[in-house]
This record gives sequence, C-alpha cells and structure tokens, in this order.
Amino acid sequence: MKLVKNLAGQALANMRVFLIVVLGFLLAVYAAWMVNAQFGYGYSWLYHAYDTDQHIAKYAPQNRFRAGFEATLVVEHKAAFQSIVDSVHDDGKGLADIHYRSAGKRIPLLHKAEIIHLQDVANLINVLHKLAAVIFLLWLLLIIWYALLIRKRVGYVRHSALGLVSVLTILIVIALVAFMVWGAKAIFYQLHIMIFPADHQWFFYYQDSLMSTLMKAPDLFAGIAIQILGLSVVIFIMVGLAFKKVVDFQRSSSQHCLDE
Repeated sequence: MKLVKNLAGQALANMRVFLIVVLGFLLAVYAAWMVNAQFGYGYSWLYHAYDTDQHIAKYAPQNRFRAGFEATLVVEHKAAFQSIVDSVHDDGKGLADIHYRSAGKRIPLLHKAEIIHLQDVANLINVLHKLAAVIFLLWLLLIIWYALLIRKRVGYVRHSALGLVSVLTILIVIALVAFMVWGAKAIFYQLHIMIFPADHQWFFYYQDSLMSTLMKAPDLFAGIAIQILGLSVVIFIMVGLAFKKVVDFQRSSSQHCLDE
C-alpha cells in the first residue's frame, strides 16, 4: 500500500511539474508572439530576405481584381502590411479602409473575401488572448501550489527530472516526426481547415490576392514562426532559470526552518 501511495505521489509530482513546464512554454510562445506583433512581425527585414519586391513585381500585374500595385514603392508595401497587422490586432477595424494609390486614385487593397478572412484572423486572435489568460491563471495556480508544498513540506514529493525530460523528449520527437512526414505547409493548411469556417475562403492564389502577394504567403509565415519560436525559447529559458532560483531559495528556507 505504501508503494502504491509513493508511486501515486511521484506521478502527481511529475504531472504537476510537467504542466508547469508545458503551460510555461505556451505562455512564452504567447509573449514572443506579442513582442513580434509590436515589431510588425519583422516584415521590414523579412521583406528583403524573401525578395518580396521581386515577388510583387511578378504577380501584382497578374492580379484579376486590382491594378497598379506593382508600381507602388517598398515603403508603401511595408505600410500596407503594417496596416493589416494593426487591424487584425484591433478586432478587424479598418480592414476595408486600407488603400494604395495608382494613377492618382485610391484603390482598396483588399477585396471582400480577403476582408472576411482577415476578420476571421482577428476573431481568432481575440480567442487566443482569452485562452492565454486562462493558461496564465492555471500556470499561476500550479506555481502557488508547488511553492506552498515546498514551504510546508507536507505532501511534497520531488519530481523525477529524468521522467520529465523523457516525456518532453517524446513530445518533441512526435512533433518533429509529424513535420517530417506531412511537412510544415501541409500542417499549416490543415490547421486553416480546422480553425476557419468552412464557407470562408482562406487560400488565395497570388493572381487573386494582393494580400497573399504582399505577404508572399506562406513563405513569410515560416520566417515569422522561426522568429516567434526562437524568442519563445529565450523567454522560456530566462523564466525557467528565474523559477529555479526561487524554488531553490524556497527549499533552502524551508530546510532552514526545519533545522531550527
């Protein structure tokens, strides 16, 4: 009976720390995403990295809905993208008001299907904000629970570092295998199918969308994903190191109190 109790306690300890780690990483991804959004998702430098000017020069003249965008300047391209970013992070406000100038006329950048899709993106962003708040609350409660157990040392069982690393390694391997088997683009498209309304268009050929042409989709999203992931790892490591110092301090303080 004691063995079963010990195993249950160890499993609970491992699960508690596992959830702290996973939820903490999700929060790090959210924080990195918000930082990237504040910097326009790095479009200013990714624009040149992906030769977007050449991409626009090639496909903008072929657009079946809009004319003259190929004659616009690089600064206008970057401004248009930033306007889209600002709108989707503000409930989709102003999407229909984004324009460019051609032959002395102000022409709407986005047609109806593009506006509907970007409004869906704005709605999704709002949902993700709420989800992040819930995740943060759960993460905070787990941290408080963990800290109280260490301080009181009642019912506290230290987690297995080897077990935690093993589980995280398995999850990472599964993710890598999924990307290797199906590919990032296929997974990206499948997520769109799962997330967005079935009767709303989300895939746009370059000839039908200045939005897709401007973003050189999906190539740009790969660069943005790398930026967010890289910053997520940095944030996660920094928070993890700070968390470890706090936990070590808690343990030493608790042990000191017991010794007295």
